[in-house]
Amino acid sequence: MTELESLEHEPIRVPVLYQLGWFRWLPHAALDFEMILNQFSEIARSELLAAQNILHARRIGIDLDRGEDPETLVASLPEAPAWEPAAPPSDDDRDPDDPDHDPVQAFEEEVAERAARVAEYDVLTTRMGLAPVRTAEQVLDLMVAVGLVQAEARGDEDVLRLAADPPLPTEALPMTPEERAAEDRVRWQSRYARLSQAVLRQFLDEDGAIAQTSLPSSLDRLAAATASDPEDVRHAVLVLLDEGDFAALRHGRPADVERLESHQRFDLVLDPERFYADRLSIQLNSPVDRPEA
Repeated sequence: MTELESLEHEPIRVPVLYQLGWFRWLPHAALDFEMILNQFSEIARSELLAAQNILHARRIGIDLDRGEDPETLVASLPEAPAWEPAAPPSDDDRDPDDPDHDPVQAFEEEVAERAARVAEYDVLTTRMGLAPVRTAEQVLDLMVAVGLVQAEARGDEDVLRLAADPPLPTEALPMTPEERAAEDRVRWQSRYARLSQAVLRQFLDEDGAIAQTSLPSSLDRLAAATASDPEDVRHAVLVLLDEGDFAALRHGRPADVERLESHQRFDLVLDPERFYADRLSIQLNSPVDRPEA
């Protein structure tokens, strides 16, 4: 029995693409490769590519229950693409409650957006000295090249596993200064998003409606209220300020939250109009348990 056929292997608990932001910088097939590699401590390259082709075949509706032996079945399947194509519109896509929604137009817009994304990615791979990435196998080679997947030669074939200490996208990709700054900002916002919502909850009632628009406090007091560290709260408040519907005031003037001492008092002020305009619905994240890398 091959590793691909066995389910007895302990999965690797390293959701790299989501923990480190790689899902923003890799084609769709990378998500499948990580899912498979999370299920097997190591796997032969040919088996990994076969598993990817099977996943793609299922998505596009190919009948896999044809009574063929596994090798014949896999050999008959089309090669999985790097980027999953947009799903063509169907009658099921029409919304009777939204007569203005045009499934054909939405499909054409999605196709155009994906084409633009692929063109942008071609620029990135050109900077890396690589050919345009069009197939899932090329995505796998890219994941090895940037250090997300480790390859070990065994006999005639490489055995692959997820890297134990993967790099950040900003460490492995030849980004422009603008791309690097944007990625750092998104990663910073993501890191402190949940805590920023815990701070936001101080303004809301049990039903999620605004209960107060001004909160006299300090970083120490907010840390106590959210069971967190004052320095982490500093970043959480900065995330709220960055979103534009909060302001920090001290003695009636804008406060420099980055320089405040943790004990210093300031007023965190919510602008209700901007809050409701920018956040069409208030959805606070519930805790999600993720295994640590």
